[in-house]
Amino acid sequence: MFSSSTLQIYDNKLKIENIKKLDAFQNSVIDSGDKILTTIETISFENISFTYPGSVVPALNNISFTLHKNEKVVLVGLNGSGKSTLIKLLLRMYEPSEGIIKINGSDIKEYKLLALRSNFSVYFQDMFNYNFTLRENFTIADDSHTDPDTKATNALKTAYAHDILEKSNKGMDTNITRLFDTEGIELSGGQHQKLALARALYRKHTALILDEPSSNLDPKAEHEIFTALKIFTDGKMTIFTSHRLSNVALANRILVLEKGQLVEDGTQEELIKNKDRYAEGGVCYN
Repeated sequence: MFSSSTLQIYDNKLKIENIKKLDAFQNSVIDSGDKILTTIETISFENISFTYPGSVVPALNNISFTLHKNEKVVLVGLNGSGKSTLIKLLLRMYEPSEGIIKINGSDIKEYKLLALRSNFSVYFQDMFNYNFTLRENFTIADDSHTDPDTKATNALKTAYAHDILEKSNKGMDTNITRLFDTEGIELSGGQHQKLALARALYRKHTALILDEPSSNLDPKAEHEIFTALKIFTDGKMTIFTSHRLSNVALANRILVLEKGQLVEDGTQEELIKNKDRYAEGGVCYN
């Protein structure tokens, strides 16, 4: 009895310490902007360098480029080349060590943080789903839709997640996993990825960011999703990352990153003619 009580006290002490650490956490990103952002016309990275806290090796080194409305841009490069870091800086998860990022000609620090992020819908390669209902997995990302079930169903179909709908015996009220409902459904790794991708498509946005959106999918599912995305993203600014050359068909512009530097920028036809890193295939694998 005594040992059990001692263990419980120790466990509660650890929980209290974690709460205190969370309460004392200081966000390094200061939300001091006052501008409202309603649409994205251009995104400019100007001489951007960045080193992660605790590291001495720069993740990005003096990168500059501008993206325009309606462009579909793919960032390609091996793991660790800086693709995801660019996205995190754009969303102000971190601040650049040097340089400035502008949207519509204004420093992104001038925009309210919520207004900035509300223009983006993002899928990260390490995204997870929630142990709630299928509906709640969508509305947690965006609760502004007047008909969430229809929007969610359409997003699932776009992400070729018909198999999730078919096994959801309670429809949108079906729980993902059996943690809170013994009649919930368990998803495969590929199905989890398609559900997270569908949630990104469901969220209202003016720019879509997809970070390795097909990493856990088989070749057939990957082809189907990219075919659907090509239609879904028509006329919409889209940024996606990939380390597979086979996935660049969605883009009309390719940025090649290597060891934190931008080494090539152009269309696939232009980069192949250059006979440089992209044409060699050394920055990706098929």
